[in-house]
Amino acid sequence: MNNKRVMSNEVGEGNKWTSGSMNNASLLCIGLVTFCSYTVIISSRIVLGMELDLLNYLMTGFALLVIVPFVYVLARRRAMKTAYFIPLLILLFVIAELVEVGIRMFTTYADIHKGMLYTLYDIAGLLLFMPPMLYFALMDNRHQEKLESKLFFLAYHDMLTGLPNRKMFEEHMETAIVRHKLNNQSLAVLFIDLVRFKNVNNTFGHNFGDLLLIEAADRLRSSLRSIDHISRPGGDEFCVLIEELTNAEDAHKVAQKLLTQLTLPFKLQGHELRIGCSIGIALYPDDGGDPVTLMKNADTAMYRVKEHGKTGFQRYTAEMNDTAIQTLIMEEWLNKALEEEQFVLFYQPQIKIESNRIIGMEALLRWRHPNLGLIPPGEFIPLAEETGLIIPIGEWVLRTACKQNVAWQQAGFEPMKMAVNISPIQFHQGCFVEVVLDALQESGLDPQYLELEITEGIAMFQVDQVIHKLQILRNHGVQISIDDFGTGYSSLTYLKKFPIHKLKIAQEFVRGLTFDPDDAAIVQAIIAMAHSLKLDVIAEGVETNEQLEFLTSVECREIQGYIYSRPLPAHELTHIMPTIAAHHVG
Repeated sequence: MNNKRVMSNEVGEGNKWTSGSMNNASLLCIGLVTFCSYTVIISSRIVLGMELDLLNYLMTGFALLVIVPFVYVLARRRAMKTAYFIPLLILLFVIAELVEVGIRMFTTYADIHKGMLYTLYDIAGLLLFMPPMLYFALMDNRHQEKLESKLFFLAYHDMLTGLPNRKMFEEHMETAIVRHKLNNQSLAVLFIDLVRFKNVNNTFGHNFGDLLLIEAADRLRSSLRSIDHISRPGGDEFCVLIEELTNAEDAHKVAQKLLTQLTLPFKLQGHELRIGCSIGIALYPDDGGDPVTLMKNADTAMYRVKEHGKTGFQRYTAEMNDTAIQTLIMEEWLNKALEEEQFVLFYQPQIKIESNRIIGMEALLRWRHPNLGLIPPGEFIPLAEETGLIIPIGEWVLRTACKQNVAWQQAGFEPMKMAVNISPIQFHQGCFVEVVLDALQESGLDPQYLELEITEGIAMFQVDQVIHKLQILRNHGVQISIDDFGTGYSSLTYLKKFPIHKLKIAQEFVRGLTFDPDDAAIVQAIIAMAHSLKLDVIAEGVETNEQLEFLTSVECREIQGYIYSRPLPAHELTHIMPTIAAHHVG
């Protein structure tokens, strides 16, 4: 990316003489045309026996050494176009010939008739030889101008959407800031990031993604006024400059309008999908007085939107910079945590109510920071997913959990399932199935004792590939469950198509089922549906006897929660596993 920006800058600098202005190559070509024309004229006069005197050579030298450089300097300083340059050059040559006639009339060169004849010959020669050569020079210059114009466009525009790029957008901003400062007006910069665009690219391919970007650009462009500006800095990001604002609320209205446009369904190549967007807003002069600061702060506000649900808009506040700095520090810590093995797994038992025995464990990731202690997953998992670190972290979790299950079996405990949460980003990796099978082979764990917990969000993209991967894993004996069922993109179609074994009722429904009739109805409906589809079902987050009694009454056969045990490290859990179910350890 940096190399591309440097190249763009260099090309942009090299195109200051574009837009029809004369360049060095064109002027050199005109000079050569002039030299060749005079050479042909003088040579033809010698061949025809016409006399040549000192004045002929002096005037030829004057044309080459004075007129051409003079017009060259004039053209450079005035950025003169070729259409004006060529007639001026020929006019000066004709004037020079007429000056020669005048010199002959009032000097010792007294043969005025012969002088007039030679002058007419020279002018005729110039008009005969110069226009064709100047025409070819002009055609070459036009070709050069077209090439430079194309390079200029490449340097200042995005080739996919035709929108201005970051460089041109920042130049517009600089001009607009100066104008708004003089007029004491406000303007706004909006930084827009498309939500789930990477998933679209991975699902349908880059060509499909390009079509989506083009339509998104068209929607944004059509929603703005003629005085506003829009650019695409790169990737799935857009920047918008809103001028002549009356107040901050105007910027919010524009952001809402753009948000509405981008949340409407996209219908491309027979597919219909929704993506949404995150929009950050920075106002001049309140949130920054220069393009770089405004862009940075709008970007920061946009990331705050992503942190709070991805789709929406928010204006920049000074406190956000503190959060941005914390995020950078956290990202650095995450990389170090992976290298220094600061991650640990805690395990929470899953109990079969009927027999009151442990039938499984859920592996839960924790980060044991050397200075801050245990950091809960909610504070670092989203960042790990955003940076891609969730992939190596997820692979470590999978291998470690499989090895721990084998260790418990070798210690004499009854075989049980090990449930491992799988991130959508991890699942959609092309080598995911191989990673799972390698973890099983490396640990020696029987596939039937590994349960992968996926979320409903995985079903939103690449449905056929999702089914294919799940079917391969199921054929190998791996168990599949849907985690937090009912909180995501629930669909009975997916339950029918997906080769799954179990539904996991989300903790938020379990928490309120004893006092909220709606939660109780939802839990009862999920359990009944699971039984009808011949799927196992487990309730997580069970903390009280009242919750346990309700779940038992609606025939929920498996539970997980603090009523039996909080998540514990493997060595602590090992000591209490023989009695954990009987005594409801908390």
